[in-house]
Amino acid sequence: MNELPLRDIHLPGDVSWWPLAIGWWLLPVLVVLTLFIIYNFLKYKQNNKKLAYRKMALNELSNLRIEFKDENNSIELIRSISTLLRRIALSYLPRNNIASLTGEDWLHQLNNLGSETLFTDKTRFLLEQAPYMKQCEFNHNELITTCELWIKSLPKTSNLKTGTSMPL
Repeated sequence: MNELPLRDIHLPGDVSWWPLAIGWWLLPVLVVLTLFIIYNFLKYKQNNKKLAYRKMALNELSNLRIEFKDENNSIELIRSISTLLRRIALSYLPRNNIASLTGEDWLHQLNNLGSETLFTDKTRFLLEQAPYMKQCEFNHNELITTCELWIKSLPKTSNLKTGTSMPL
């Protein structure tokens, strides 16, 4: 027989760990990217939670504007706005600092919470005396706009003294 010069069976060499496959290079990038996205999402949610009271207050003020647009019940509008302002102030400061305030002290506190002096003597009369009058004529839109500006001028964090907030 004709013998051919064949070599014996040989096995391939061990698989080297270097260079790494593309999947191993992408894995750390994807992990870092995922952690970055999660961190920014949580930060965004936290900021939105801090500003949620503003949106709720502005929505309620908008509802009051719509509710009392056609009605001529000025006294009920003033009562509703006064209640809303007190609830907003209570979400910032402890109850014992806000609940008992009336008159000039109340308006002074409202102006201190906002970044501007928006509540004047005319507004003080409306918030202090008008709810107890039989009838009171005033510009509804002007009062509501003043309240909107005040809500927008409030600091971003609620309850400046204690660090906790109360829901509107």
